[in-house]
Amino acid sequence: MADLYALELALTLSASTPEPVLALIREHMAPYAEDGVAEDGDDGDDFAPPPFKVLAERGPAYRVGGECTADLTRTPAGWTLTARQEIHAESLPDAEQLLNALTPHLTTPGAPLGTLRFYEDPDPQPITPDASGAVRLS
Repeated sequence: MADLYALELALTLSASTPEPVLALIREHMAPYAEDGVAEDGDDGDDFAPPPFKVLAERGPAYRVGGECTADLTRTPAGWTLTARQEIHAESLPDAEQLLNALTPHLTTPGAPLGTLRFYEDPDPQPITPDASGAVRLS
C-alpha cells in the first residue's frame, strides 16, 4: 500500500519577505543533482543523500494523478507560490518545516495555504495555520 499525498499550495507572500526565505523556497524547487553528493567533497565514497526538497518534482505524478509543478512569481503585491506535489507520509514533517518558515510572511494570515489529500481519499483537507501560526500536516 502506498502512503502518498497530493500537496497543493496557493499562497501569497508579502513584498517584504526576506531573501533567505525566498532562497529557501528556491532551494526546495531546485531539481536534484543527477549524481550523488560526497560528504568529504572528493571521490564520492561517502555518499550522502540530498535533503528532501518539498517542491522539486516535475512531470506526471505517480499515484495522485495530474502533474507535479511549482512556481514562485514576483507580483506587485509580493510573491505568489503555487505548487502541486506528490509526497510520501514520511516527508510530511519536511513540508511542515517549509510551510512554517513561510507563514510569518503571508499576506493573509490564517487563510488556507492549500490542501493535502491522501491519494485514495477523494476529499482534500485544507492546510491552515493553527492559533499559534504553526502548520501541522501529520
